[in-house]
Amino acid sequence: MGRRRMTRLSVDRGPRCHESQQKRRLLRNSAKRSFTLTISRVQYKPLTTIQSNRLRSVLGSGELAIRFQPIVSLKQKRMIGLEALARPERMDVGRAFAMAQATGCLLELDRLCRQTALVGYAELLTRVEPSASPLLFLNFEASVIDDGAVGSGALREATRSAGVDPTNVVLEINESLVRNRHALRRFVEDHRQHGFLIALDDLGAGHSNLARIAELRPQIIKLDRSLISGLDRDFVQQETVKSLARLGQSIGALVLAEGVETLEEVNVCAVHGIDLFQGFVFSRPRPAEQLSLEPQAQDPLLHAAARDLRAQAVRRLQERRGISRQLENLAAQGRQALMDHTADQFERVLASLVEQTSAVEAVYLLDHQGQQLGRTHLGTESEVVPNRLFAPSSHGTDHSCKDYFFSLMDTGMEQFTTDSYISLATGNVCRTVSMAVNHSEGSTYVLCLDINTQR
Repeated sequence: MGRRRMTRLSVDRGPRCHESQQKRRLLRNSAKRSFTLTISRVQYKPLTTIQSNRLRSVLGSGELAIRFQPIVSLKQKRMIGLEALARPERMDVGRAFAMAQATGCLLELDRLCRQTALVGYAELLTRVEPSASPLLFLNFEASVIDDGAVGSGALREATRSAGVDPTNVVLEINESLVRNRHALRRFVEDHRQHGFLIALDDLGAGHSNLARIAELRPQIIKLDRSLISGLDRDFVQQETVKSLARLGQSIGALVLAEGVETLEEVNVCAVHGIDLFQGFVFSRPRPAEQLSLEPQAQDPLLHAAARDLRAQAVRRLQERRGISRQLENLAAQGRQALMDHTADQFERVLASLVEQTSAVEAVYLLDHQGQQLGRTHLGTESEVVPNRLFAPSSHGTDHSCKDYFFSLMDTGMEQFTTDSYISLATGNVCRTVSMAVNHSEGSTYVLCLDINTQR
């Protein structure tokens, strides 16, 4: 992202229990100089009399106010952007949008919010050097696509009228349902070609899902607060976020965690590959005049979090190396024990392995064709999920298509460790360490140790 900063406008749809959960929170601002903007000042393409009356009815002839919330990068240890938040001054925003939809002027209200944001953004840019100008994130109400918004050129015209370069604008597609998906793709590609960046908002909420990632191919993916809240206490939630971070990396999209409220949430997200953050833990939304975009004014909490990230990453790496060495040594001991005993003593050797560490979920032995020899020996703390789908494999079970088998037999490798997966023996998340055993009697075996990754 270089030296560029980011600014984003959101329009909230109504109250929720936590302000940081609200990706489009519209915050109150009482007559703050040029950042309180009346409707008439931002209508670059005049509305019809009927449309104007509808809007004034919805907004109560009120005003829109803008506040900004920082977006930070831990790795860069600085604020790289701002989310701009707007709200009608005299009406609850949820009611405003409901009335706009009921009176047929949702599209006009949506455009008004973006125009207001562009005016506020343009004034904000007068305070920073061009090389450090932030990107503006503009929220786009995706459902208006079904109202024929494609091809109007309204957004490009509003951007031009405000004196904003489209390459400084990130067009953020929200989670609303769009029936005409072809029109949505056409809208996105048209604006991408004109220099706008594309972001997918609130992944994990509404219709902001994996299918929309494939359809729109965004440059930025913003994770919904529902995926972040309590992340540090939920293993499955952590793995979900980790997978989404990896997805972003593999397709070339930045991933941003929104609504972070605790350092624990920040740390877990960072460990799993997320670098961009926004939430109360760093800053609440502020009026523009209270913002400082200078590097030296950055929150010391951000620097502390960055140091914690580095220290935690080193600590986790050392722990994983230690555990890996322990398990590799255990597998090597098991291999040697098997080589020192005859085939009729193998069951006793396997039983002894599971008693040496609680990390071992299960131990079993395969022949050179991938057929299991003997039973599966479960660890001393292993608990099998009570479901017919999960049961320890027995003598004669075919493992020949499992990667922990063919990765050794078909490549000549001596040892292999799988990625995490659901064990059909217990129903728990595990990784398998496998090791080739070339017995003195002339037979080749594969020793397998399933390691519980949730302990």
